[in-house]
Amino acid sequence: MDNSQSEAPVPDNAAEPISASVVAGGIDSGDRFDAPIRDVLVRMGHLNDDQVVKVQSHAAERGLDFDQAALELGFITTDELDRAREQLINSMALQNVARRPVSDELVAMSDPGSVRAETIRMLRTQIIAQHIKNGRRGLAVVAAADGHGCSYVAANLAVSLAQVGFKILLVDANMRSPRQDQIFGVDPNAPGLSSFLTLQVARPERVVNANVVPGLALITAGPPTSRPQELLSGNRFRDGVNTLLREYDLVLFDTPAANTNADALNVGAAAGYALIVGRSNNSYYKDINTLSSQLAAARCAVVGAVLNEF
Repeated sequence: MDNSQSEAPVPDNAAEPISASVVAGGIDSGDRFDAPIRDVLVRMGHLNDDQVVKVQSHAAERGLDFDQAALELGFITTDELDRAREQLINSMALQNVARRPVSDELVAMSDPGSVRAETIRMLRTQIIAQHIKNGRRGLAVVAAADGHGCSYVAANLAVSLAQVGFKILLVDANMRSPRQDQIFGVDPNAPGLSSFLTLQVARPERVVNANVVPGLALITAGPPTSRPQELLSGNRFRDGVNTLLREYDLVLFDTPAANTNADALNVGAAAGYALIVGRSNNSYYKDINTLSSQLAAARCAVVGAVLNEF
């Protein structure tokens, strides 16, 4: 990302249509939703009652989540845990939710031979090589202002990653003007992120729409709420995010424009990493640099910047 403070809009030839560079960062983890994964491990025969007691004691002593403690004690393998997690998600995901055809905005599906789709695949390659392979599981897609294509980039990147076999979750954390329900043809009034955060739903898995396209799950923004910033800055959101980060290869978050509210900063802080989206002849270098500094102050590592021309 260019560090210039110029107030001129970013020109068309300032960069490739979509490009990214990645830097180091970290994610803090923690979880308050251990009971379901514990019960699935027991039901699948991977743990007995005596082992459960030992795991719970070890988890309390070491400050670990239940599944991490079970792995550390050698009571389960990573393959057994992965199978248990998949069974848990499938059993708790939303069932029989009415869906419409997906939007043509998903160029990764509707127009795979286009320049737009190719630029998404280029971004995918960099995200895989320098983010997913380093074990990083969260990524907030953020923009300084409306109209930069944040939802478009998040949706197409999610689909593109799912197409090559990664287990992806896309979360619409834009509870002010959500768009992912429209893009993926999901009922906007069905349970979503707001349902979990307002305690209408007990667990984050309960608002997952499984396989909106093969390999891709979606959590919509959910029914409208009057206090999105308060909900996204709370412990329940962070705890829910930490649960989801452990269930997928990558969790992508769509966010509202950062120049109107602090939602994107709260989401970025919970995800641990952010990808900034700008638009040619519309974004200002200073605005992008300011957003990058704000994310860093929120302890969110900026992994790169995308110049969207579409």
